[in-house]
Amino acid sequence: MNIFKPYRVSGITVGIAINLIVLAIASSTVNAQATTAVAANSSVTTTLSASQKQQHLVNIQTRGSAEITRRLTSLNTVLGKITSNSKLTVADQTSLVSEVNTEITGLTNLKTQLVADTTLTAAITDAQSIISEYRVYALVLPKIWLVSTADSQQVTEAKLTTLSQNLQSRITSDQQAGLNVASIQSQLDSVNTLVATAQGISSNMEQSVVGLQPSDYNADKTVLSGDLAKLKTANADLKSAYTNDKTIVSALENLKS
Repeated sequence: MNIFKPYRVSGITVGIAINLIVLAIASSTVNAQATTAVAANSSVTTTLSASQKQQHLVNIQTRGSAEITRRLTSLNTVLGKITSNSKLTVADQTSLVSEVNTEITGLTNLKTQLVADTTLTAAITDAQSIISEYRVYALVLPKIWLVSTADSQQVTEAKLTTLSQNLQSRITSDQQAGLNVASIQSQLDSVNTLVATAQGISSNMEQSVVGLQPSDYNADKTVLSGDLAKLKTANADLKSAYTNDKTIVSALENLKS
């Protein structure tokens, strides 16, 4: 009997999720700079004439509205991915859906407010809040991908844990039958260590990231620093555990051949 097949685990899903995180984080700098330009180019100066201020107001409203629309498109897209992600825990899915909906409502209202602004000062304040109040690209989207990947890895870790339990039963049975399983047991112990390490990373990542808010990022812009590297480490451990499990299964089958 192939005891491995029922618990076969693929690293493809985890790999794709990590690639999405890379894209989200890599794009956050560019996107943040684009919106910063709206505010940076909108400084109030006493040298502007009334007509120049009016044109400046229109420019800010146009560019600010475009930035808000871009964020709303991104948020609506990711909302669909969250609701269809079967590997997210119920709690995480509920939390992320609520947060994204709150961002969508807030940005929609902000767009209406920005378009209705009649003074340059008010428009500048609203344009700046696109960044400081919402942090869509700098925090929200990267956070969603981090939590999604952590949850996905926890699903994989649970499958590998179940597989280890089955393999341990087989090893114990073979040992009781007088077969030499010392080397195989050592390999399984190493697998268990890899999985446990990955579990610690994934669990801590989920718990520490899911509750982060734009205010947290405003207070500490390094709040997500190193998180991607940690998930990559956990992913590498899971791949190694999977590879070693295949070796263990083969060794067990050869014991009785």
